[in-house]
Amino acid sequence: MNARASLFVVGLALVIPGGPSSAIAAEGGETGGEEVSLPPTLITEGATPATEAEGTFTLTRSQTERTYGFGFSSLQYAPVPSFGVKLAIPFAVRDPRDSEPTVGGIGDVSVMAKYVPLLLPAQQFALSGGVKLTFPTGSERRELGGMLAVAPFLAAGKGLGPFSLQADVFYSWQLNRGPMIPAEEEGEEPIRPEKEQQLVANLTATYSPVERLGLILELNSVTMTQGEDPLKERVQLYLTPGMSVEPAKGWNVRAGIQLPITSAKEFDYNLIVILTKGF
Repeated sequence: MNARASLFVVGLALVIPGGPSSAIAAEGGETGGEEVSLPPTLITEGATPATEAEGTFTLTRSQTERTYGFGFSSLQYAPVPSFGVKLAIPFAVRDPRDSEPTVGGIGDVSVMAKYVPLLLPAQQFALSGGVKLTFPTGSERRELGGMLAVAPFLAAGKGLGPFSLQADVFYSWQLNRGPMIPAEEEGEEPIRPEKEQQLVANLTATYSPVERLGLILELNSVTMTQGEDPLKERVQLYLTPGMSVEPAKGWNVRAGIQLPITSAKEFDYNLIVILTKGF
């Protein structure tokens, strides 16, 4: 089995319900008029569409800089339970640790379409898929983005009483090409960079000991399969513990910290705070 996809395969094996009852429900057998209700996550893409507005703040520290991220990570609209669209508008401030100036601005805006072909309220299970388009609205010169990319994805979620499991997998293709890389020696021609391809897979477990409180633990995986990145073909694994609180009906606040557990890493830590308002 391909090690890059093993995280999501394990997640699907855990969350996909088996047995004849699933097929009966999918054909309209037992739905009970309920909904598939899955708790919010930190990084993993939720399996079900929603109508919501979501603001995110992140603080990422690496060996070379601090990056502050904020913006609308989800402006989402779901006209029906099986379909939704989502807009993400990020902003970032880069603070290099050397003598370079601090820069900030809008990042790459993305639009996602999500469809749920399998929605089983009786089993509290959902399987969805879709595509995410990223537009080069961020400044490439200031390292705030500049990538045009397409990423198909799958996501699944399963509720188990106070527990839930959710998983996703994205494969991203860069469609535009970055600026020419200067030659290392005088007289040589600049190098045309390779377009990036990236595999991202996430698995989330949530436990709600009491109403309106959730304990979150995520395992996040990133692998650059093509491109000029020094971490190319190295699997990055991160562990993200966190907490989710619903202070009022329709509101959710969650926070967590993403920590690397492999030597291949893009940062030392990533602090995440998310505020969501559902409609």
